[in-house]
Amino acid sequence: MTPYAPVPFRLTVLMYHYLRDLGDDCEAGSGIGGWPPSAFEAHLERACRAYHPVSWADVQAHLAGQAALPPRALLITFDDGLLDHYLNAFPRLQAAGLSGLFFALARRPGDGLTHPHRLHFLLARLGLDGLRAALLARLAPHDAARLLAAEAHYRPLWSDPVDGFKTAVQRELAAAVSQPLAGLLAEYVGDERSLADRYYLNAEQVAAMRAGGMHFGGHSQTHPWLDFVSAAQAAAEAAASAAWLRPVERGPFAFAYPYGGCDERTAAHLAAAGFGAAFTTNAGAQHASPYHIGRYDGEALPAGFFEVPHG
Repeated sequence: MTPYAPVPFRLTVLMYHYLRDLGDDCEAGSGIGGWPPSAFEAHLERACRAYHPVSWADVQAHLAGQAALPPRALLITFDDGLLDHYLNAFPRLQAAGLSGLFFALARRPGDGLTHPHRLHFLLARLGLDGLRAALLARLAPHDAARLLAAEAHYRPLWSDPVDGFKTAVQRELAAAVSQPLAGLLAEYVGDERSLADRYYLNAEQVAAMRAGGMHFGGHSQTHPWLDFVSAAQAAAEAAASAAWLRPVERGPFAFAYPYGGCDERTAAHLAAAGFGAAFTTNAGAQHASPYHIGRYDGEALPAGFFEVPHG
């Protein structure tokens, strides 16, 4: 598989995560909210009027120089490989005659939750102040001090203090918080492996979605900040994602950077593993490289987005 050439191109890409209503089979009493499926349906209707929806296969063909994308091309993507995507996104995309690109984690049998999803469960149960206090009580003194310093550093970068806390935990203390978070989940939420088995897509659901015209991409194995980990870990995460995708998709593959964290080193690891394109969380429809494809957060689109085509 030869990676695609870095030819500038235009493509509007939407990004979604949770698609759920409180009380449905995805939320399941967790308290973790999301984008309402009815609002997602409205997005699909408006997108079809303002844009020309395309599939990942269409984008592949364009990047390979085999076919041009239509004017106002739009690709719809989803991160994390969640049950929401099977129950609430897949049937709505099928009903609209559309295909989505789903960036799933390379999970192994018995894997638990990744750090961001552990935090989502615990924040829903304990709140920000409660979780911070519980985590500080379980960390070694030097790690507790690191957490407070990191949170103070990241808090001004976000409008929501929860995001500053999550960034500090996920980026600066990923190794140190692993066992404390596992213990807090067991104490306040439940068995982590059982939670994970119900939370993420399983092999049967992936197969059904693929047979139904959906496509899949990589999203790492453990959801780290790839621009912040060692070169060895970044390469291993890319390789794990490629291995997960080989029975599912034709390469070169697509990848979405966890948290949007990327750099040239990470792009090189992806290319070596067989990925030909990678998607960020930076808004934009003009792309200079297939390894830095911007996306718009579908859950936070500016007013009038569907009235003014961005691609």
